[in-house]
Amino acid sequence: MRNFWVFDIETGPLPDEEIERIAPKFDPDAVKVGNLGIEKAMEKINAAKDAHLRSIKAKAALKAEYGEVLAIGYANPADTVLLICKKEKEMLEMFWEAADESYHAKELFVGFNVFNFDLPFLIRRSIINGVKVPPGLLPRNNRYFPDFFVDLMQMWQAGDYRELISLDRFAKALGHEGKNGSGKFFSQTLKEDESAAIEYLKNDLLLTRKTAESCFRSY
Repeated sequence: MRNFWVFDIETGPLPDEEIERIAPKFDPDAVKVGNLGIEKAMEKINAAKDAHLRSIKAKAALKAEYGEVLAIGYANPADTVLLICKKEKEMLEMFWEAADESYHAKELFVGFNVFNFDLPFLIRRSIINGVKVPPGLLPRNNRYFPDFFVDLMQMWQAGDYRELISLDRFAKALGHEGKNGSGKFFSQTLKEDESAAIEYLKNDLLLTRKTAESCFRSY
């Protein structure tokens, strides 16, 4: 089996004012107010406006136009690199440089659900930040990532793309301990307790490696 690295990213929302600047403008004319009086109509319109922004902000960390990369981790058995609390552009540049070196060394970069989330998010944020992505790491015909990247979600699916599983359940099914938190709260955790955020990312990398080792024994 070829030597491989595991990798994982953590994302968070951009500042509220930036999200509001980018988000589609709220259209008050789209709110049906019927025969409501002016006061009631305005209440309904304002409530719809608030809901419009809340729905965007609630999912901002999952959308590259509204979110940003807060941390990147990658590791092989002997070395763990955590890019955290750095400028996003710097983290992206460092990650792509490390990945490119491994690509030319004929190693692998392995992650979980990376074809659907991590890699597209990294590429989109690289576009926004003006960061060059090494040509060999881009998806072919904008569709298929090179074999250098391995997605454990796809290995689990075994050709059935309707079959989904979380890293937590996958690891537990293999007899390992699960995750020690939720990525949903990573942004807040990073602000309040950086050491806890670092441990969360490290544990995700460890779970990814253990899961990858099990997958590679069967493939």
